[in-house]
Amino acid sequence: MRFARWLGLLVIFAARDAPAYGGGREPEVCDESRLTADVPRPRVAHWATALDPIEVRHVATRANARVRLYAEDGSIDAGACEAFDRIASGYDDPVHPLSTRLEQLVIKAAYHFRGASVLVVSGWRDGAARHGTGEAIDFKLGGVRASELAAYLRRMPRVGVGVYTHPRTQFVHLDVREPSYHWIDASPPGVKWREARLRDSASTVDASWTPEMDLP
Repeated sequence: MRFARWLGLLVIFAARDAPAYGGGREPEVCDESRLTADVPRPRVAHWATALDPIEVRHVATRANARVRLYAEDGSIDAGACEAFDRIASGYDDPVHPLSTRLEQLVIKAAYHFRGASVLVVSGWRDGAARHGTGEAIDFKLGGVRASELAAYLRRMPRVGVGVYTHPRTQFVHLDVREPSYHWIDASPPGVKWREARLRDSASTVDASWTPEMDLP
């Protein structure tokens, strides 16, 4: 009788201490590393991370900065645009912003010519057609002939490209517009001769334009 009673108590204690999970499995421990592994990383555009800053300098004021127009995800860097605007404004105060697309095309040209420095001749000018709306810039690239730069820019869609060939000028005018218009001007400084329009197939290029074409 005593043996039966002792055996019953043993069964009760054994049942009380048995694990709550079937098959004797231990409860799983939460693995925090698995919860964080699926958090997406910031988007990165590999073409943008490979871009070096471009030197932008105003030929008159000598103001300059190294500008990296694109953030690592390929978006436009607002701070870089402001730096570009400040230099291109020359002596003007307050700073007048330029078209973002215009700055993209200038920087694209600089990368095309192996990271050449951008030498701003004139950016915003009051009452000067597209210069007065921030849609035009006169500039050079360090070590690149004006005629060579202009030839490259004329391959872009929806732009105005004028090349000034007098020995005392030697710069390129670039603006954003639709449709494209290209010209050549041999006028000396301070003199305005009649410019000669260049005939080309710009209308075909204009029709093919997509925003991706403005990227370096």
